[in-house]
Amino acid sequence: AEMFVAILPFSHYTYCEAVWSQRKEDLIKACQNAFHYFEGVVAAIVPDNLKAAVKTSDRNEPVINEEFAAFAEHYGCAVYPARVRHPKDKALVENAVKLLYRSVYLDIEGMVFTSLDELNTAIHISLLDFNEKPMAGRELSRRDMFLQGEKDFLRPLPEKPFVMKERKLMTVGKNCYVSLFKHHYSVPREHVGKRVVILYDADTVEIYCGLNLVATHDRCDIPYTYSWKKEHNLPGHYGPYDKDLEELFRRAAEIDNIVLDYLREVDGRMQYPPKSFSSCRGILSLEKKYGIDRLIAACVCASQKSEYGYQALREVLDLGDDADFLPDEDGTVHTLAPSAPAPVHKNIRGREYYSVNHKENVKNDNTNENK
Repeated sequence: AEMFVAILPFSHYTYCEAVWSQRKEDLIKACQNAFHYFEGVVAAIVPDNLKAAVKTSDRNEPVINEEFAAFAEHYGCAVYPARVRHPKDKALVENAVKLLYRSVYLDIEGMVFTSLDELNTAIHISLLDFNEKPMAGRELSRRDMFLQGEKDFLRPLPEKPFVMKERKLMTVGKNCYVSLFKHHYSVPREHVGKRVVILYDADTVEIYCGLNLVATHDRCDIPYTYSWKKEHNLPGHYGPYDKDLEELFRRAAEIDNIVLDYLREVDGRMQYPPKSFSSCRGILSLEKKYGIDRLIAACVCASQKSEYGYQALREVLDLGDDADFLPDEDGTVHTLAPSAPAPVHKNIRGREYYSVNHKENVKNDNTNENK
């Protein structure tokens, strides 16, 4: 593990913790923990020129890493890196590292820890003593000086902590969707063909076109499925698919509520509006070939089989499985009659045959016959 150290300039109030590496994830988390330890946000962060914070070092204006810059923007502070090969720019923290080696590191030397959290717990206990001890040549401790002369100058912490987000560049497809980990998210149709930036974390997916937020979705990692919103006005054959589906539902209701319920179940299972529209449209088109009665009977039959979709309904009609659900001349619908009980015959064995007692009796009978 490596040590992260942060210090406030006036009071020398110090924070430190153990981290696994100098990657941007560990750096951002450590800085965030430091802000919560100080119970406020500083005006500027002065980091070293590590790659997790500084993308390109420059004497006049260094280029800050995008993720670290987003972290600083979330907390409303600036990033002002120290100059390369100028340790005096961060002399306070360099001296703090030396002092921590003489105090905190000395307290935990020789101890064995099985996890990083366990190590940091021991570090924070020793750090508390370090900050509460009077400073050399002064009567006040670092914490006393912080409470008296520096805490009021810190900005308040934001209500929500910073959540690091990954980014991905994508071009919106003709179907108004972009893909992330094989899951598809809808984008308003006016952005078709445009280059967008996807910012995502464990919970949300945000889609930006330039600096404008154009779509927000709850993250879903189920592959080959779709997340869409009605306000995106996804294009259908005659307009948005939701309007086309409502028209199909209206036509199904004119036929029979059984057909309407079947179409709604198909729509719920398809998840993708274009696919739902095509399947429901195909189901209604079966009326011209097979008639209304057979269409209704097929919907009942397919529902009992829990098979939903155009191909499932077409198979029922082609095989004639809907015959048992068709109405008689008087309009009565007869369902399948219960199967008759199995006939009794000496060559037909029931479950009693396999009982333990019966097996023993059969064995004894066979033995007597052999004798």
